[in-house]
Amino acid sequence: MPDGSQPNVQPRATTPEGIRLEDFARSVLAGIIDQSVKEVREYGGVIHRQNTTGVLGKTGPIKGYSGGNVDVGAREPNCGCPDGTTPVAWYHTHPIKEVVTLDGRFPMLWQQFIEGDKLTSDGYNLIGYVATMDHRFWRYDPPPAVMVNGKPVVTEGPGTYGVLNGLLVPPRGR
Repeated sequence: MPDGSQPNVQPRATTPEGIRLEDFARSVLAGIIDQSVKEVREYGGVIHRQNTTGVLGKTGPIKGYSGGNVDVGAREPNCGCPDGTTPVAWYHTHPIKEVVTLDGRFPMLWQQFIEGDKLTSDGYNLIGYVATMDHRFWRYDPPPAVMVNGKPVVTEGPGTYGVLNGLLVPPRGR
């Protein structure tokens, strides 16, 4: 994805494996952002690592319902990834600046990870990547997770569960 004179605004990976993952995500998103903008549809999917070889692969790209929503399949078993793989990240596009409805025009937070995006990353403990309509590339790292009953559970941030004496404690207000 051409960065041109755009400032580097997203976190950068610092480990060899992280750099490999980030390069893979950038390549996937570079291949779909123009189509996403042209069709005014979000696209996305899940990036996975093959358990025995470490080779990265992906689901999708899955075509979204609109310019502001795509279901990448994270709710499916193994986040929709093939058997023998581990989901490690998810990716999607933000192709529009505003939504037009019968009630008027509403701005989209297209240049950042919005709360729904963060919930996907936090809820499935996946690094999130997004390409925006101006060809910027953003990354979101979920907060640290703890293992509860063999599954990672994010315990920081809004709407997350806490762990007390080995038991999950729901967010306030639930």
